[in-house]
Amino acid sequence: MIDVQPWMRSAVARLREEFGERLLFVGLQGSYRRGEAREDSDIDILAILDRLDVTDLAAYRRVLRTLPEGEKACGFTCGREQMLAWPPFELFQFEKDTDAWFGELGALLPPYTREDTVTGARASVSGLHHYTAYLYVSGDEATRADELQTVYKGFFFAAQVVHYLRSGEYARSKKELLARLTGDEAELLRLGMDPVHYERCKEDDPDALFRLMLGWTGNVMRELAGEVPVRTSG
Repeated sequence: MIDVQPWMRSAVARLREEFGERLLFVGLQGSYRRGEAREDSDIDILAILDRLDVTDLAAYRRVLRTLPEGEKACGFTCGREQMLAWPPFELFQFEKDTDAWFGELGALLPPYTREDTVTGARASVSGLHHYTAYLYVSGDEATRADELQTVYKGFFFAAQVVHYLRSGEYARSKKELLARLTGDEAELLRLGMDPVHYERCKEDDPDALFRLMLGWTGNVMRELAGEVPVRTSG
C-alpha cells in the first residue's frame, strides 16, 4: 500500500510541471483521506484545470501512471467553468471530503445553501431506500442479502451528512462517526464496516437487514422533508 503523503507531493509536482498555470486545484478524497485505505483501495485524487478536454485527460492519465501504483489513481477531474456550474446539492459533502494539496477549492465552487445540502441528503437517503426495496422484490432470494451489502457500505456517506444536519458536527471517518451514533444508526454503520458482522447477521435473519435499512431510510426521508420549505404557486 502506498504512503499517500509523498505520493500526493509527487503528484502535485508532476501535474504542475505538465499543466503549469492551468492547474487550479489538486486534492485528496476517499479512503486514503479518511485514513481507511486498504491494499486494494483506489487513490481518489481530485484535479481542477482552467478547462478540460480529452487531450487534457490523456495528459492527466499519463502523468498519474508515472507514479507508484498510479493505475489505482481515479477520482474527480473537471474544468473551472463546469465546476462553477455544478449542481449545488452535491457540493457540501464534496467540499468537506476533500483535503487540499494545491490551490483553494472554495474559490472554485459556486455558492450553496443548507437547503441544497438537505436536498443532497434526501437524494442519498432515498437512493438507499429505493435500492433496498428493489433488491427485495426483484433480486434473487438466495443472493439478495449479499447484494444488499453494497447499500450498507453506502450508508456511511448518507449518515455522515444527516448527522451534520442534526448536530453541526462533520465526522471525518467511519470510526469517528460510529463513536457519535447510537441505536439502529450505530448498528447500520457497524454492518457496513464489518463484513464478518454482516455475514453473521445475514445468516441469522437476512430479512432483518432489509427491515433495518428500510426503517432508517423511511424515517430519515420524512425527517429531512420537514427541513425543506413548502413552495406555493401563484
